[in-house]
Amino acid sequence: MTRRMFVKTASAFAGGAVFGMDFSAKANMKLAFQVYGVRDLCERDFAGTLKAVRAIGYTGVETGRFYGLDAKGLGAVVRDAGLELVALQLYPHNLTEPQLGETIRFCKECGCRRINVAWYKGSKENPNDWQLLVNVLNHAAEVCAKEGITVAYHNHDHEFRMRVQGKTVWEWLWDGKPGDSLRQVTATPRFSPRVMQELDCGNCVLGGGDPVYWLDRFPHRNPTVHVMPAIRDTAGLKPGGAGVGSVRDAAHWPEIIAALRRNGTEWLVVKPTTFPGSLDDLAASYAYLRPLLLQKAAGK
Repeated sequence: MTRRMFVKTASAFAGGAVFGMDFSAKANMKLAFQVYGVRDLCERDFAGTLKAVRAIGYTGVETGRFYGLDAKGLGAVVRDAGLELVALQLYPHNLTEPQLGETIRFCKECGCRRINVAWYKGSKENPNDWQLLVNVLNHAAEVCAKEGITVAYHNHDHEFRMRVQGKTVWEWLWDGKPGDSLRQVTATPRFSPRVMQELDCGNCVLGGGDPVYWLDRFPHRNPTVHVMPAIRDTAGLKPGGAGVGSVRDAAHWPEIIAALRRNGTEWLVVKPTTFPGSLDDLAASYAYLRPLLLQKAAGK
């Protein structure tokens, strides 16, 4: 599919030509996309890719890649595409001192008020690895809150596969109890109430978890979530496929969306996993998700 053909098709999605529904209606949860999932296209034409995805109907974007732009340039390109910069996906080192101050400045200049920490791979042998992450994010969340910026942690599948002291890492991070066996001077809690979650629902399923359970276990903690298919094939579950909600997607999205709604989630950030057809993947995901959001918003 050429870019011109795609934009023409995508405009039909945005205009409400799918399933006979009015896609211009407002829903209480909005759809964004992750730049990492279209990185191949963004490397060739960042601004053009943002506009093409906006034409599908997405209204927000999350990115940790800036393609040579400074903070003001990034904000301008996103606004010019008609998108909201929902969050920056950064790494723990971006939130350590003394770089934290520069990260806050970047957020303010590009017009973004959320930082989602994108990746950490601690060990199961040494829980202190994970406690180091906790300490960094707790401090950053406290400092950033004074600047009107929210800090959250984003999971992959290993937080649900890996166990620490009899718990999944995901549970351990958010549900620390005094008196566990860490080598530290004082008992330190896990993530503070200021640290939010960005649950990656597809990766949760890939790791053997149930997104609905975890959303309700830690309620009202997910202003944004990631939406990625968990594809079932003969080898088991893996990321990938032709969009969210395809016939082989093992995630139960109607139930997940209901849990997101009761827990106050604002943004569903869709991560395409099909290459090189990531725009088609995003269009298929939009076609599946948007009617679900509109039906729930209308009380149907």
